[in-house]
Amino acid sequence: MYIYTDHMFAPITLLETPHLTPTYKKWPAPIVPFIHKVNTPARAYQKDKKYPGFEVDVLSDHGDLLAAHDPTEAMRNIKLTDIFKAVKNPQEKVWWIDVKSELTDTEIDEIVQQAAQYKIPVDSLLFEVSAGPTAKRITQKGLGLLLPLIEGFDEDKNDATTRAQLNARMLALWEEYKPLAVSASFGKYAYLRAYFPNIPKAIYYSATQRPSIKKSFMRRHMAQDPSVKIFMTDEYSWINL
Repeated sequence: MYIYTDHMFAPITLLETPHLTPTYKKWPAPIVPFIHKVNTPARAYQKDKKYPGFEVDVLSDHGDLLAAHDPTEAMRNIKLTDIFKAVKNPQEKVWWIDVKSELTDTEIDEIVQQAAQYKIPVDSLLFEVSAGPTAKRITQKGLGLLLPLIEGFDEDKNDATTRAQLNARMLALWEEYKPLAVSASFGKYAYLRAYFPNIPKAIYYSATQRPSIKKSFMRRHMAQDPSVKIFMTDEYSWINL
């Protein structure tokens, strides 16, 4: 296990010069461990004491802001406020809001207002959403945006031209949206670290079926990289909570 994980942090062969100093904003929120997919009150209650950072999927459904990853989960009709209510001190947590549908200006404002009802500071709300209308609205409102890494960023086929094109696309999005951080799965981390070493990063590794010491090792490794502002993990995702 150690050998496998250590290998995943090994430097890659560079095909292009790294981008050392792109523009980025100061990180506003506390740097804390995050737990993945807190989409039910039961899971929020269970993980409350252990994790100061919660990731919640949010989907707009006929005007309701639901804690749901997809339409099937939306059928449970669990509202975002149900998650806030399940936590003893929601104002002390940092909230990664993974936006699963396009949101209007009114809906974005409603999320902020609902959080304020539970005394959650606006700086503790981090919105993850791909480039597009909702991401632009979040940016225009001055809210914290986590911009997902483009698909195929780690698939340059060892070709310098392809690598340069991928890096240019990512840098253009970064300059356009000016997010707080780029969000990416752990498998893409080596490429992100190599070519954009200073860009703030929100890294997630969320596939879990059983307890694993691997993630503890990964978290310690991530702590050595000051550009990693979030390392999100999971626990017992097979339990339907």
